[in-house]
Amino acid sequence: MDEQESRKPSAWRSRVAAAAAVATLLVGGGAGAAAWASQPASAEHDPAHSRPASNTATVQRLADIEDIQQLKARYFRSIDSKQWSKLATLFTAHPTIDVGAKYSSGKELAEKTAALLGDAPSAHQGFLPEIKVNGNRASAIWAMEDYVSFPPGSTYKNGFHGYGEYHDTYKRINGHWYIDSTVLSRFRVDTVPNWTPAPTAPKK
Repeated sequence: MDEQESRKPSAWRSRVAAAAAVATLLVGGGAGAAAWASQPASAEHDPAHSRPASNTATVQRLADIEDIQQLKARYFRSIDSKQWSKLATLFTAHPTIDVGAKYSSGKELAEKTAALLGDAPSAHQGFLPEIKVNGNRASAIWAMEDYVSFPPGSTYKNGFHGYGEYHDTYKRINGHWYIDSTVLSRFRVDTVPNWTPAPTAPKK
């Protein structure tokens, strides 16, 4: 066996080992490993290719989407927990708000919703967001469901259970996202009884 032939098993084993390593990375690392495996050999030891610009942009976009989801979660929670001052701070200075009634500011929305609901319980949910980010602005469509009851003496004779969607826009100001517009459309509304407080126990 000449020298060239003697090298073949060694070269073959090296190729198999390399293929096995890549396969392990692909199975264990998913898409990130696939991206690594697709890099040209010339980039393997080049620091300039260690974090491509597109990866940085993707990380930023995902961070923005998470921040916007947290913002919308605070919107729902502030209403249901009746934290009206916090609700007011979630909006830009001059937002568009149309949630069945129109308001010119987060403060007006908070004050009038507080007067409307009083202590009556409500439940709001937003889910399946479709969020698009473009620099310091973003938009989203949220599927929604809400259950709203009114206190005794309200001008509304019944509460309602609604289903629909929010169409929102957002603006980043000084590194923080705010709601710049929100428009609610309900596709279905079922009536429910208004809130009846539990009777107060007599004092002993």
